Amino acid sequence: MRESSVSISVVLSTYNAVAWLEKVLWGFNAQTFRYFELVIADDGSGPETAALIEKMRSYVFYPIQHVWQEDEGFQKSRILNKAILAAQAPYIVMTDGDCIPRADFLEVHHRNKTPGYFLSGGYFMLPMVISEKITSEDIDQQRCFSLKWLKSQGLKRSFKNNKL
Repeated sequence: MRESSVSISVVLSTYNAVAWLEKVLWGFNAQTFRYFELVIADDGSGPETAALIEKMRSYVFYPIQHVWQEDEGFQKSRILNKAILAAQAPYIVMTDGDCIPRADFLEVHHRNKTPGYFLSGGYFMLPMVISEKITSEDIDQQRCFSLKWLKSQGLKRSFKNNKL
């Protein structure tokens, strides 16, 4: 993808969470909107994170920038600022390294963006036992976003889960 074709920069924060980051990177590879870059704001992760990013570059269609800073305690705001400065696109979407995006995540942002305004979204935190079961195939096929699939993996009925 040519740099000039990038219209969204996704700034994604992470810290020593390789298994979750990999799932998120697969989620961005399933996006219906293709004109974006991913800028990883790394608050001092070890070499495993850099190795994963390097490996994933050969699998994903989108460009990845890895903006890293030394681990000096929780400095998320500082690394996010550095990542924003590195972003190439005029529109920035911010997310976390443990939030797997639905395939239409960036499409919805792109369709609803309005100059002078910002969009705010939310996430649904799954129980750890279900999160750990999610595979790259579940992400690619979007099964992990289906209430039926989530229930088949053990998601309990609750008031909170009615939002799904």
